[in-house]
Parts: sequence; structure tokens; C-alpha cells
Amino acid sequence: MKKTIKTKELMEAYQVLGSAKYQKLSDEDKVKVWKITRQLKPHAMKYMEDEQDAREKMMPYEGFQEQVAKAQQYELERKAGREDLQMTEQEYFGVVADMMKYNKVVDDALRELQDKEVEIDVEPLSEDAFAKLMSSNDWNMQQAVCVSDIFGL
Repeated sequence: MKKTIKTKELMEAYQVLGSAKYQKLSDEDKVKVWKITRQLKPHAMKYMEDEQDAREKMMPYEGFQEQVAKAQQYELERKAGREDLQMTEQEYFGVVADMMKYNKVVDDALRELQDKEVEIDVEPLSEDAFAKLMSSNDWNMQQAVCVSDIFGL
């Protein structure tokens, strides 16, 4: 059955299915799940490449990643009660503000790609097979829902 899905949902499903264990499934159901994962992979890989490219190209300034790492270290040291911190509170909040702006720009740039619809061909999985897949992987409700949407359950 043909199914249209947004890239964002496809990515979530790929991340869950990409690391899924199939042991409790019948051989036939293992093949179905593998085929779905194989269909999702090229779209997921393309999106991940585009996301990485956007993150690299939209860095606000040279040395930004180092400043973020320094701010993260500041947070840890501050929580630990240390007084000899590597940056001032003002510097820390400046990096946090830069990080928020950066994340917004990247998110805005990727939104169009995330909303792009992709058509995949899905072999339905029975509810029993899906239950076995869930129990093989100890998925939480969010993971189960994102994968069940792929299988049309």
C-alpha cells in the first residue's frame, strides 16, 4: 500500500526502526520491517546530510562550537558549586542567546525539508506482529506511535 509521510515523521520512524530488534518476529514479518527500513534510509540519509550542511553553514561565528562547549562546562561547574569558573555569567548568557538564535535559524531553514512529503510503499504488518516488534524493543509510547503510523496501524 502506498503511504505519504512527511520527512520529519519519516526521520523519527527511521531512527526507531533503524535500531530495532526483530528476534520475536516471524521471518515474513522480519522481511517486511527490513523492507520498510530500507525504503526510509535514503530519505533519512539525505535529510541528515542537509541538516548537517545547514548547521555548518549557519554557524554565527568562528569558534562558536568552542564557546558552546565552554558554556556547557560553565553550567556543570556552576552546578557543582565551583567558584573559579571559565567564563563570566554575562559571557555565558551571551553564548546562550547566540545558541538560541542559531537554533531558530537552522530550524527555520529545515522546516521546508521536514514538511516535504515522501511516498513509500508499505506492506502492512499485523497487530500481532507489531506487538512482537514492540516487545522486542521496549519502546515507549512515542516510539510505538511513530512507527505504527508507518505501518498504518
